[in-house]
Amino acid sequence: MIMGFKKCAAAAALLAMGAVAASAADFTIRASHGESTESPLHRGWQVFEAYVESASGGDIEVEIAPAGQLGSMTDALEQAKIGAIQMAHGDEQVMSTFYKPMMVLATPYLFNNDQEGMDFIYSAYFSEVREKMASESGLRLLSAASYGFRNFTNNVRVVKSAADMSGIRMRVPPSPMSLEMVKAMGGSPTPVPWEELYGAMQSGVVDGQENPIGVALDYSFYQVQKYMTLDNHQLGLNTMMINEAFFQSLTPELREIVVTGAKMGAATEYGERNYQARVIAVAKLRELGMEVYAPTPEEAATFRDAVREPMQAYLKSELDPAFVEAVYAEIDAARAADRAAVE
Repeated sequence: MIMGFKKCAAAAALLAMGAVAASAADFTIRASHGESTESPLHRGWQVFEAYVESASGGDIEVEIAPAGQLGSMTDALEQAKIGAIQMAHGDEQVMSTFYKPMMVLATPYLFNNDQEGMDFIYSAYFSEVREKMASESGLRLLSAASYGFRNFTNNVRVVKSAADMSGIRMRVPPSPMSLEMVKAMGGSPTPVPWEELYGAMQSGVVDGQENPIGVALDYSFYQVQKYMTLDNHQLGLNTMMINEAFFQSLTPELREIVVTGAKMGAATEYGERNYQARVIAVAKLRELGMEVYAPTPEEAATFRDAVREPMQAYLKSELDPAFVEAVYAEIDAARAADRAAVE
């Protein structure tokens, strides 16, 4: 009787092992991102993981390495490019190091709002750019989520229009477009390393800086800055990137699941970031003593008008001029169509 029980137990164990083997995933997506597990970005990746594993019936397993465990953003994208991992987190700046035309997404005042930027990235026109990136760089852009616009803060005056930037010493990152942007408005662009920024504002080495609203709150810039202007000059993007060879190794059905999951993950992050930036952070900064100013449509136009030609000239010096003109034309046409739809 005992021997019979042991045989049954052994058989059951073998069956269980067989079931495990049968249910093992056909594909594994190892993914890297640079933010904490408490961030909206991580929650977006978790939605991606849950959807892809469920919708694929277990054919795809997703393993996420958060908080830069696999290195910097650039390091992780390099790993994804060569296939050491399958997916990685990118942004509007770093993507251009892998495919230069992506630098247009970091152009100041290219988009009037977050949704306009999202619509452009998913547009038929830009899908061709994404396909070229996939074929030429080995990295495919699956989805993008806005993490908020960069905005100006300063200690001199309330900046309501481009003319109000005159003479303000504005800290900018070491980016040619950022330098040209501030210069075009009459300000004095001053590169300062991120690590030295707070002290530079505190001591008066610079009068102001530009970053997403949440940065001003998280890093206590309200302690050394009086005024914030919601000019929304540069759209911040977090993207999900995938190794192109791996993506093409999937069946069409699994590729569709991965793309859908990436869009769902991006939508999750975008919704939470948008609420934080537009409601929580602004209200808190005002409560903490900052004067937060939202320009009127007419005032906002002065910022865009001041930098449009200098930005186009710079982009054309770096990229195919026809491509630059096409990007602006596509956005202008989409904007006109949206306006016509409500008139």
